[in-house]
Amino acid sequence: MTPTTTGAALLAAVLTSTGAALTAPVAAAAPGCGDAELVMARGTDYSRPVAESWASVDDPTVGRPLDAAVRAARPELNWTLYNVSYPADTTGPRSRVIGAVDLVAHLVVRTVECPATRFVLAGYSQGAEVLSNALGMGSDDFPATAVIPPALAPRIAALLLFASPVHVYNTAIPEPYAARTAQYCAAQDPVCNPASALPPDAGYGAHTRYGEAVTAAAGFAAERL
Repeated sequence: MTPTTTGAALLAAVLTSTGAALTAPVAAAAPGCGDAELVMARGTDYSRPVAESWASVDDPTVGRPLDAAVRAARPELNWTLYNVSYPADTTGPRSRVIGAVDLVAHLVVRTVECPATRFVLAGYSQGAEVLSNALGMGSDDFPATAVIPPALAPRIAALLLFASPVHVYNTAIPEPYAARTAQYCAAQDPVCNPASALPPDAGYGAHTRYGEAVTAAAGFAAERL
């Protein structure tokens, strides 16, 4: 089975089982719902998270500091966290399709469970490509296969893309998300810039410095919640 058919089948199952509830009234939120939820897709080769805890996640570049920063920016809100469950390995389309399917499926279910929760979606490196794919932006080697349903758009407050490889050839965020999206790509980073635009001091060291953008990103999200 190809990544396309696997992703489509999984997403179809989720949407079929919950689609009717997307527009139906919900009497009460499920346990564990918050005012806002950070949905984070980690970068390549960072360790896989356990449930919703950062305890075993080796993601000091963006994940942990962003989680802390959004909470600090809006301390009056009750925050929850979801780590997108996907390999984040070097298998290319397979890893990204699994990530996009998991992200979309989580949002579909969570919006039904938590009718008042708003979402901040974030991704770093490959995780940002997963998030871009979920917005309908295809990669250069594979089309978008699992896309966030339009009905969920009002629940998504902000999107934060750090060093997305899609940024190399496509910076146009689809509507209705353009004004809700902040893209961070250091000029010296070869992961998110076309080779023709790189300065002489470009290098992969720039790809590890996105912690410097976390405070600004948290502020961007906080203003939209």
